[in-house]
Amino acid sequence: MVNKKRAPRKTNEALNKAIFQATITLLNNEGYEAVTFSNVARLAKTGRPVLYRRWHSPFDLLLDAHNYFSEDEVDDYTNIDFSGATMRENLIRILSHFNASPQFMRAFLFELGQNTSAVQKFSNQMHRQNLYLMERLLSQAQLDGEIKHTVTDDVKLLPFNLLQYQAMMTPNGMTPESVQTFAESVVDHIVVPAILAQQ
Repeated sequence: MVNKKRAPRKTNEALNKAIFQATITLLNNEGYEAVTFSNVARLAKTGRPVLYRRWHSPFDLLLDAHNYFSEDEVDDYTNIDFSGATMRENLIRILSHFNASPQFMRAFLFELGQNTSAVQKFSNQMHRQNLYLMERLLSQAQLDGEIKHTVTDDVKLLPFNLLQYQAMMTPNGMTPESVQTFAESVVDHIVVPAILAQQ
């Protein structure tokens, strides 16, 4: 009898990467409906119980996969230096960082309609991050003498909400160029006027 050698077990990091890569591959190639625990486990060459133990739903898994591959970008995003630029320039700059595939936006929109706990958690996380960015940006604008007043949270979140809506309503996704163009338009015609109107 020939003893077959077993393939070495993946380390936790290698297993995580395989699972997250399988999730994103399925999303991009086959759509959100293909992101099931069964399909991910098959593609990542692991067992379904591994996934069931760690994630409540495929969307929870998708969020972790999305965060895994955008970790460095998010870190850069939240550590932007706002000094040396105008409020307008800084607003356009942070909006131009937006990057989400149309497949991810469709998944988010579907889950938003279901009002799941995962999508609520994700939305709350994004709101906190966006408020943090805007508070830093507006503090710099106050230091530079561009504004002298506080701004409500609704107006702080306005540019992100407009961009998110545009992304969800764009079937084939937004290119970096279209994001830049949209950012400039909403900043000039909506966001800056809304900020100044609160004086």
